[in-house]
Amino acid sequence: MTILPHVHDTRSLTVFTAKGELTFDGQMAALRDFYNGTPTADVIWDLRMTSGNRISVVELRKIVVFIKQYADRRPPGRTALVSADNLDFGWGRVVEMYAEIENLPWHIRTFSSMSEATRWING
Repeated sequence: MTILPHVHDTRSLTVFTAKGELTFDGQMAALRDFYNGTPTADVIWDLRMTSGNRISVVELRKIVVFIKQYADRRPPGRTALVSADNLDFGWGRVVEMYAEIENLPWHIRTFSSMSEATRWING
C-alpha cells in the first residue's frame, strides 16, 4: 500500500492518493505525518485505486477519534473522500457519521468522482 500526499500550498489543500490495499496502520501513519507537520485546511483522500480488505468499522472510529485530538492544529476546512465503488462509498458515509458524532470541526463528505469532490472543496 502506498499513500502519497501532495500539498497545494497556494490552495491550502492536501491530496492523499492511496494505491493498493488500504490498511489501518498505513492510514494512521499518513495522518500522523499530516497532523505533525503543517496541516492544510482542505483535504482530499483519493481512494479510487485501493484494493483488498477494507479496514473495520472499529478502526474507522479510531481514525476519527485520533483526528479529533488534532482539532487545534488544522485550520477550518473540508475533507472529501473519493471512492470508486459502492462499498468504499458506504465506508465513507460511516466516516461522515462518526465525524458528526465526534463533532469534528471540519466538514466531511464522500464522493464517487474527483471532479465532484474538487467542486465541493473549492466551495
